[in-house]
Amino acid sequence: MRLRMTANRKYLYYLKHFATPKKLHNILENRKEYKNGNTNLKSYPYKITFDPGNICNLRCPGCHTGIKHPEMLRPAFMKLDNYKTMFDQVKDYALSVALYNWGEPFLNKQIFDMIDYTRSQKVGTTIHSNLNHFNETMADDIVKSGLTHLYLSIDGATQEVYSQYRVKGHIEQVIQNVKLLVAARKKAKSKLPFITWKYLVFPFNKHEVEKARKMAKEIGVDNFEVFDAVIKLTDIYDEAENYRKQPELLKTLTKPCKSLWASIYLEPNGTVFPCSLSFRENEGFGNLVQSDFKSVWNNSNYSAARGLFKNPSNFENIPMPCKGCKYFLKCTMNYN
Repeated sequence: MRLRMTANRKYLYYLKHFATPKKLHNILENRKEYKNGNTNLKSYPYKITFDPGNICNLRCPGCHTGIKHPEMLRPAFMKLDNYKTMFDQVKDYALSVALYNWGEPFLNKQIFDMIDYTRSQKVGTTIHSNLNHFNETMADDIVKSGLTHLYLSIDGATQEVYSQYRVKGHIEQVIQNVKLLVAARKKAKSKLPFITWKYLVFPFNKHEVEKARKMAKEIGVDNFEVFDAVIKLTDIYDEAENYRKQPELLKTLTKPCKSLWASIYLEPNGTVFPCSLSFRENEGFGNLVQSDFKSVWNNSNYSAARGLFKNPSNFENIPMPCKGCKYFLKCTMNYN
């Protein structure tokens, strides 16, 4: 493997290549406002996620897209023009943007144009992919586009084990696709994208972790990272229910939800979600295709949600999904 791209090294790379005084000042101001519990912010989010499409070629049981949840937003691909409209409103505050969320990014035929445009604006890009929909041309396009970091979701070393979670996935094809990508990067004499093999660990696949790690090293990816996971979809309300059943877990929630200050999640149609676990129609806080970002960022939904931690007795105005999350549960239990 090449130099391991640890989290610290990754952020140092982003600072070196994408930081500006304005971005750094915004991050510091944002953290200050978070610490102070401000509800109307002068700073802007610096962790920004765009979903190129909430459509996937696999049927992973831990994902609402995979199980085709009936309450999810209408499946769609993000259009390049809409991406530019939204991205241009936040680009001055982001070191990097995530171009993935609830679907397979490489199914969007305009994804390489999105990456290229982002790079031209001196902002980094990260994608998570199952890499089942892929070919040699796409490998070359990834390198040419300037993608900064690519995480490969590969949770096994054999088809029998891998397909228990990555339903409809084909591991032999995925491995060949990884090799195509590494070869394309080598041919172009490029350091980018940094490639991380991401392995979700379940009871049925933990015995293949080391075999997969060896495969990753032989192929030439940069990192191999392991994450504990559950096979069943756990959304924001299920998570809160787990905390309700185990009140001792609430003691770990010692600070407010940072996402309401530092992060924003943007869906293909422009819907703004406040949380990485949001996906339902009624959980949006606004729309960046239809509205100006600055007006959305301090609208009544955001102000009320942030206010939960400053005035924990004012529960009625808290919007969904925040009204159903573990932080709301803790505030209500503490108040009562």
